[in-house]
Amino acid sequence: MKKAIRTALLLVLAGAFLLAPNFAVAADPIKIGVLVPLTGIVAQSGVEMKDGIEMAVKEKGTILGRPIELVVEDTQIKPDVAVSKAEKLVFKDGCVALIGGFSSGVGLALAKNIDRLKVPFLTTHVMTTEFYGMHKWVFRSGQLANDQTAVGNVKGILSRPDLKDRTYYVIVHDYAWGHDGGKRFIELAKKNGIKIYNEDFDKAPTSTKDWSSYISKIKASGADGVYIVFITNVIPVFTKQAADFGLLKTCKIITAAAPGPMELEEGGEACYGIFGASDWSWDVNTPVSDAWEKKFWETYKIIPSDAAVHSYVGAMNLFNGIEKAKSTDPDKIADALRGMSFDGPYGTVRISAFDNCARNDAVLTETMAAPPNPYGAKVVMKVLKTFKAEELGPPEK
Repeated sequence: MKKAIRTALLLVLAGAFLLAPNFAVAADPIKIGVLVPLTGIVAQSGVEMKDGIEMAVKEKGTILGRPIELVVEDTQIKPDVAVSKAEKLVFKDGCVALIGGFSSGVGLALAKNIDRLKVPFLTTHVMTTEFYGMHKWVFRSGQLANDQTAVGNVKGILSRPDLKDRTYYVIVHDYAWGHDGGKRFIELAKKNGIKIYNEDFDKAPTSTKDWSSYISKIKASGADGVYIVFITNVIPVFTKQAADFGLLKTCKIITAAAPGPMELEEGGEACYGIFGASDWSWDVNTPVSDAWEKKFWETYKIIPSDAAVHSYVGAMNLFNGIEKAKSTDPDKIADALRGMSFDGPYGTVRISAFDNCARNDAVLTETMAAPPNPYGAKVVMKVLKTFKAEELGPPEK
């Protein structure tokens, strides 16, 4: 009899456990695959990208009432490695979306395999114009595209007497992004009367460390401006060597990508005077930007970077898209991401419903000695001018 009563009590308690909300089993996490370079020449940028995405997770907390779990993989900035890691993230780890991608080579390889992966891929850094309307599951929310950067840089050159009457020597990194970035700038510069010395532009291997032969060619050309389309961490290396060879006495440097703040610190005074259009620098003084960079500094104890802020904004758009979709179905997430926007450190970043790529304001900056600041930074990308999203394009029709 006692055994029967005990069994009945256990059944009642079990039923109460199942029905009572206070005893609910913890929800499974929503897994997001993070593909960033954590080894090799751009490892610092990859770490900053991961940091920015982690900040978004801490701020967002949950999606659809479920915790967010990041599964991070190192792409080594190699397309084949990135695709292999993406397969692992989707088919083994169960990630419902992919985010990151540093280089155009990696981004294009992932995009071209997206039908097999069958999850949305949102890049925070791939700048190639091939991403416009590339696939229903491929999105860009973060860094400017090559054509947008070219528009900003051309407008910046034309707005400054010390830049507009120069002849520009163009040199790029020898892969998809570099070629596209050089081509976009030259086409637009010529339309606006900016003189270009070498329309077929120089193409330097990404492994280049000694820039002396290229610097000698630039000096011999008589050009007094240089347009570089280099991976961000290489920019201070090139500039330092250019200063050592006396090139900066006659030439101004315009860059298609924002140099990383940690690398600028290493370059020091040799990195003063680099101009370029980009989304953001820590000199953007708005309440939202100031609060974000303060939080980043307090969390990671490194100078706030554009790599981190791009990744943070892209992640917030992705998380909000999944929440809006009320589902982890790839088509529903994709539908929700079209037109999605987030108000962050560099204003409103909207993913166009027309081509799945971001539209946002940008700034023209010049590197120079930093004023006193909380980060102990010696070099700042000083904001000279702000461009509205509609100025940068492209048209949405």
